[in-house]
Amino acid sequence: MDKFEKMTQMINKMTEEEDKKLIKENKKHCICPGCPTYNECAREKNELLYCTLGKSQACIIKESGCICPACPITEMMDLTKDYFCIEGTENLQRG
Repeated sequence: MDKFEKMTQMINKMTEEEDKKLIKENKKHCICPGCPTYNECAREKNELLYCTLGKSQACIIKESGCICPACPITEMMDLTKDYFCIEGTENLQRG
């Protein structure tokens, strides 16, 4: 079991309040706004943390470069995928 799977198990045991607190904290470390694929629509809708919350609902549809591997969340959670804004969460991409 890798770090991501352990973190997922921990998160699944959290209360809704604890989960919201973790998301709020992780958003502080999110570097999505610095990504070449991140666009004005995503900025206006304050879309962040695609790796955990899911792909862009309507804003991001075209790959223009990806900085996910450089994100502190990637290291913290041992993420192995990228383009979360288009492809969906790490969990979804892993299947």
